[in-house]
Amino acid sequence: MEQVAGGDREVYAILVAHHLGPISAYAQRMTGNAANAEDIAQEVFLRLWLKAGDFDATRARLTTWLHQMAHNLAIDQLRKRHREVSLEVIDVPESTISSDPGEERHPVTQALQHLPERQRSALALTYYQDLSNREVADIMGLSTRAVESLLVRARNAMKIRLEIAQ
Repeated sequence: MEQVAGGDREVYAILVAHHLGPISAYAQRMTGNAANAEDIAQEVFLRLWLKAGDFDATRARLTTWLHQMAHNLAIDQLRKRHREVSLEVIDVPESTISSDPGEERHPVTQALQHLPERQRSALALTYYQDLSNREVADIMGLSTRAVESLLVRARNAMKIRLEIAQ
């Protein structure tokens, strides 16, 4: 990170290549929209370049720091979307709303999108991003116990939604 802070573009490119996939996947799971996920990933890596000097390896791993930025951006975007006119109020059929024309809407993906944002984030960070509960707690600004509680509720909600979908 010191090299990136010093303007080393090659090291930056290596970091982006290594972390882009996981950050993009997390943003996609949080937003349910490929374009929004791409915007979040671009913003994360712009911030990586601009704020590399702010990174403190004694406080967090790089992957935790990047996921924390992605988490905050995704939450901001979700909250902004909720403030805008709700498509549910307009009563537009869900089949006409596509986040990505080629994207398959797997039942697990659909169930994940219906979770409250904090449960969705805890689940995505733990199971899809393979982060520890401690890292998830750091990213979300919660205690480990709170993350564990969110995971229990998220798993239960997913189980119910998937049983209904059958």
